[in-house]
Amino acid sequence: MNRSRGFFLFPLIVFHAILLPAQPSLESKFISRVSQKRLQQAVRNLVSCGNRLGGTKSGDKATKLVFDTFKSYGFKPEKIIDPEKLSYSHQSWQLQIEQPKRLRGLIQHEWLAGFSPSVHLETGRLSFVRTSDDIDEEKIDGGIVLLERPPAEKMYMKLADAGARCILAYEASNTATYSNWAMISTMKESSKNPIPLFNISNIAGKRMLEELKKGTRILIKYAAKTTIKPGNPKTVIATLKGESEDYYIVCAHGDSDSGGPGADDNASGVAGVMEIARILKILVRNKTLPLPRYSIRFIIWGSETFSSNSYVKLHSKKLEHIRGVINFDEIGIGKTRKCVYFEGNDVAQNHDLLKLYEKVGEDYVGKSGFWKEATTNPSEGGTDSYSFLSESLDRLDAPDVKIPSITIFTAAWNEPKSMRQTRGWISKAWKGHPDSVNIDYSPYYHSSLDIPLFTTDKEPSHMIWAVNAAGIGMIRLLWR
Repeated sequence: MNRSRGFFLFPLIVFHAILLPAQPSLESKFISRVSQKRLQQAVRNLVSCGNRLGGTKSGDKATKLVFDTFKSYGFKPEKIIDPEKLSYSHQSWQLQIEQPKRLRGLIQHEWLAGFSPSVHLETGRLSFVRTSDDIDEEKIDGGIVLLERPPAEKMYMKLADAGARCILAYEASNTATYSNWAMISTMKESSKNPIPLFNISNIAGKRMLEELKKGTRILIKYAAKTTIKPGNPKTVIATLKGESEDYYIVCAHGDSDSGGPGADDNASGVAGVMEIARILKILVRNKTLPLPRYSIRFIIWGSETFSSNSYVKLHSKKLEHIRGVINFDEIGIGKTRKCVYFEGNDVAQNHDLLKLYEKVGEDYVGKSGFWKEATTNPSEGGTDSYSFLSESLDRLDAPDVKIPSITIFTAAWNEPKSMRQTRGWISKAWKGHPDSVNIDYSPYYHSSLDIPLFTTDKEPSHMIWAVNAAGIGMIRLLWR
């Protein structure tokens, strides 16, 4: 034994022995204040605003709601006007089978695709097209076309040029997830798309195809009233000041990026950020917690990745002040597992932050009111945390500052996904095979039924888990 080494270790061990008992106490005080009622109500309030797309009236309405909520918690929030972008809003639409009458109730939970143009009430005959090679102008005859999937731009334009006046599309390849509700698609970002596209359920699409094959003449009545114009997304920032001007970001995108109701994606994430902000503000105000070591900026982006990219460009000369980013995206449901995920462990600069959250996952797994599993996982992309990583910084001509940027979620995409686990990352809280990660999913992902009834009201525990995980991690980061 090295005596001198043992001598210097002893005070360190005593020091940690003094600190550690206090830590669970602070964490329990955070946990005790998490309100399921507030989380659920926040989601309902956001969904009632509409699809909340940046630069639209519903987006502005949601921005005001978030701003006022932060203000009511004692913050002095800022509203940032992001650069202009083309956006759309749907005032109303109609889609109904006119003939035969026995099919009139078939179309339910349909959704008008993003950037569909307005059309006056019309009635047309339905025909089916499988591929672009099957397009027949005589068969279409100025009517409505049924497709087994939303069309690519080339296919869409070819159908319009052939005389189609409207398109109905369903997800034939994903029969379970979109059985009686529609996956929402978005067309080319343009104010000049010639014909509307309606997303319909798998059940409706398959039944209509069966009837067409039998020779049934199907007439459909449709109309749409939309607005497509440039607008400015608005981002809201509420800052909890710390001992340093350096700061962590806790964030979520405020829009329903699919253009649908967006309860899980991503009103759940917004509710989570606001709940963490509320609790930490209370704990600092009543001196349960001192000022955090670093400041915290709670940010609700006006438009997913567009606004976070804009933030990076706006702050490109001060990015070194960002200590880390913790992003929420889809924390409102999980179809097959009771798991909290911390993403992405294949990025070297995320190592320390994810090791901290991996430990949070392990410390609380299986405890009453907590997750049954937790794990880190490799990068999947497609959310705001990636705006702060090297590849995005390079694309945005920003300095390559190594900012740890992670996302916390409970489900992703619209079907289960298995990923090879990054070497060296095996969480004790993961019950699956150690060499892989099974990503849970939402059957209502980007769909017309991503509403509270089927997501955040059905499984509110998922939001609580994500808020607890993030909050406990923040306490360990900033108050240790």
